[in-house]
Amino acid sequence: MFESLKHWFESLEEESKLFEHRDDEILHVALASVLYHVISADQHVDTRERHEFDRILKQEFDLDGAQLDHLYQAARRSTADVQGDLHTINFYLKRNPAVRMTFMRKLLQLIDVHGAHKGELDVFFEALHEVFPEVRNIGDERDF
Repeated sequence: MFESLKHWFESLEEESKLFEHRDDEILHVALASVLYHVISADQHVDTRERHEFDRILKQEFDLDGAQLDHLYQAARRSTADVQGDLHTINFYLKRNPAVRMTFMRKLLQLIDVHGAHKGELDVFFEALHEVFPEVRNIGDERDF
């Protein structure tokens, strides 16, 4: 857990005054980073994807423009892999299945901006297996 959080402290140039609690910022940045992994999967982020990125974060967390920009820049500068980001998110969301489902719906919403690309789907399935590990073996031939 601590290794997956370490990169957030390194990726933020200075402690933000935009969030009241450091845990809130860590979760928000982890979510922003996963969303950024999705929109940058094709190596290009356009204005529609950025708009959807902002809309999802604003809608879910009631953030202002400065907070949205801070999260976008932190996600863009981050060198963490998607697994670390997902591990951080899962740490905070693991006790609430409804919130986990909402997170997955938001990923699908973002993927649908230009239609699903393989890289985006790869991130989605990584997220699915991290957030809902119990589905990893559904459909396995051993179940029959």
